[in-house]
Amino acid sequence: MKISTITTFIICILIILTSCRCSSGSSSGADGNSIYYWRTTFSLNDSERRFLKEHAINKIYVHFFDVDNNWQLGKGDVVTPEGTIKFIDSIPEGVEIIPTIYITTSAIELMQLKENLYAEKIYKRINAMCRRHSIQFKEIQLDCDWNKGLRKPFFTLCEEMRSYMDSSQILSSTIRLHQLTQTPPPVDKGVLMVYNTGNLMELTTDNSIFSWRDIKPYLRDNRLENYELPLDVAYPTYGWSVVFHPGKDKYIFDRLMKRTDFSSFPVLKKIGKNMYEATAEVNFDPSNEKWDRIYEGCRVKVERPSASEILEVKTMIDQRLNNKPHANILFHLDETQFKHYSDNEINKIYSRN
Repeated sequence: MKISTITTFIICILIILTSCRCSSGSSSGADGNSIYYWRTTFSLNDSERRFLKEHAINKIYVHFFDVDNNWQLGKGDVVTPEGTIKFIDSIPEGVEIIPTIYITTSAIELMQLKENLYAEKIYKRINAMCRRHSIQFKEIQLDCDWNKGLRKPFFTLCEEMRSYMDSSQILSSTIRLHQLTQTPPPVDKGVLMVYNTGNLMELTTDNSIFSWRDIKPYLRDNRLENYELPLDVAYPTYGWSVVFHPGKDKYIFDRLMKRTDFSSFPVLKKIGKNMYEATAEVNFDPSNEKWDRIYEGCRVKVERPSASEILEVKTMIDQRLNNKPHANILFHLDETQFKHYSDNEINKIYSRN
């Protein structure tokens, strides 16, 4: 009887230990995984909901609206909300929504000139949207590509935002690679954006979304190791096509297209690893003549980081943040984008060392 009891006890302990090992070794971690949502309507198809479940994603950084400057008759330049998201679908059960606000540098410049409580307006707008859609938020994220000259007004905005938030709520901010050399903003934590690293408007840029050549200089001099703010890290799982039209002396940036597959359009001749040239006019969508038409002579550059490129950079960043716990975040939730990556590749990007 005693031997049987001891044996049972040992088996139970082994089961518990095995369960713990499996849990700690999974990609989801104790807090689950996170992803950005950057569309103007909140609507998830079955594939996107399945993606959230399969990869244990329980936090979505949802782009609520932009803050931009606008000209209004009688008022001149004013800071206004733009591109507000519309919630037309239910939020998956057990998923936390984090309101994320993109603030343009021109809006920050105007905030510097006019003493208005924009933080109060932003917070009240977030609150109203969340009440309308029964969203209980624990965190707000501000996204701004501020530089040294705009650091003061952005930091003031962060401080004012913090004063309106509950003590239990978190204020976070995106951190661009070039901002690692600056004093961290007065927020609770940051998300290091490891994407949009190159010059989008240059035809000679190999990949403006993600390039080891562009990222590497920012990982020197212990900038990341010594950064005085807790950081999570966001990696790109998206692609696009950059259209250039021929100018007098060089090709000139025209626009972005979501389409990246041109295999069914023979008039787009492949002239490089990720470069095409239009040998005749092509209209991808007759109902959208302006934005889906490319003229003869235009060049189209397809940009999409591979999983191997992302993982190479991730290994380096993980080494830099070895003693600092951090989560990895994907940008962004869109079936047309994440279908280019296997589940195994997504799990590797999410994995925490």
